Amino acid sequence: MSTLIPATTLAPRRVFRCRPRMAMLALALCATLAPQAHAAPRKPARPALPAAADFEFLSGARAGACSAPLAAGLAAVGAPTLRQCAWSQHVEMLYWQELPEAPSACLPLPAVAWHRLGAGAGAVLPPWGEAWTGQSMLVQADGVHQAGSVWRRPDGRWSAVLWRWRPSDRLPTRNWQAGHWGKVAQAVRAVDAGNPAQPRPPLMTAWLDATNGKPRMLGADSWRWSSGAACLDLRTAKPGQALVPLPFSRDDARLEQRSAMQVQLARRYPAAQWLRPFTLIEPAISGDRTGAKFIAVWKEGAALHGQLWIPLRDDGGIVRARISSDVAAGAGEAVRQRAALIERELTALAHAWEARHE
Repeated sequence: MSTLIPATTLAPRRVFRCRPRMAMLALALCATLAPQAHAAPRKPARPALPAAADFEFLSGARAGACSAPLAAGLAAVGAPTLRQCAWSQHVEMLYWQELPEAPSACLPLPAVAWHRLGAGAGAVLPPWGEAWTGQSMLVQADGVHQAGSVWRRPDGRWSAVLWRWRPSDRLPTRNWQAGHWGKVAQAVRAVDAGNPAQPRPPLMTAWLDATNGKPRMLGADSWRWSSGAACLDLRTAKPGQALVPLPFSRDDARLEQRSAMQVQLARRYPAAQWLRPFTLIEPAISGDRTGAKFIAVWKEGAALHGQLWIPLRDDGGIVRARISSDVAAGAGEAVRQRAALIERELTALAHAWEARHE
């Protein structure tokens, strides 16, 4: 009769005991190696976008590449930091994180960028305000809606954004797009919420017409713009009286009055070189019965000056506007060219006044 032998006696179980010190070393080694084994390579941190350039939030769509080339007119603004498209290429955003310096001694960087942004969008914008920290535009032309802004960042540098939307032909899609475009417009316009309204006296409206399409800026006491390579600065005076009584009607203008006025001006500015003596301006349309307007251009030191006199009806005084521009010393031909430019600008201002106020 066979005897059953317990399995435990045939294959005795071996019990392993970890020494405390060995266990602690193993745990420490696992804790060191585990993060290295599972850690993924980190992507560089993406800089936070301002609200007006948060493409996916405002458009409600995933940002994609743009298939069309960058509009040629926007090249002057500089290469955008970010360019994104969506809505089957119906919406585009361009964001300039830091605007490049503009080589202009006439106007500051934001004024130049503001003009270039408008020119690239095919829009004539109002002058940049010297005290502005930001400004926005909403324009529509040739079926394309555009919203853009230029603003100063907390670090003192300047940024810009431009959105372009070409609405879909399908009504439901177009309505959906319009809802998101409203968010875009609201975000873009937030940068100029604190800008005070700028009054527009009659001479300013004429100046805005005369300088349409040129880089320009409104300062606290002057209006500045760039015409060609020249920097021009215009200052005004409240309506007052001339050194010699000047008539409102061209029919009442006499040569003796102009001669007397020139004598008075020569006495007031004894060091001046007169490049255009006190002269009656012809109207924009020859033969028109407009009010009389007069100009004079002279050089004094290293600056050229040109002044416009506009007599008002019914003894209302005279509106005066003076343009000044610095010139290099001894540059004879350059002085003559700059004097001719100032005369043209004053004449354009006089004709714009006729169109606006006469």
